[in-house]
Amino acid sequence: MIQQSRPLPADIPTCVPGHRPQLVETRGAPAGHRVGAPCPPHFHIECHRCRVATVPSPSRAITELRWRDPMGHIPLSDLPRVRERIAAVVAAAA
Repeated sequence: MIQQSRPLPADIPTCVPGHRPQLVETRGAPAGHRVGAPCPPHFHIECHRCRVATVPSPSRAITELRWRDPMGHIPLSDLPRVRERIAAVVAAAA
């Protein structure tokens, strides 16, 4: 799995002044993913100082909307488990 992060665009608010959340694109399959099953790229936004992230989504626009709503945030430590669950749902639908 490969992750590429970049600073948030200027039109997306930060969580707290002085923090630098990142927009992260993940390509590739998480651990336990069935070989040959589809695994589209996903986006999420994370702030290491706040220890929060958004639920990964294949849509960058949805990810940005989730970041604007604090109810769309999850603990950063839950991100790998959520990513594996999403990959299992995608593989089951294929």
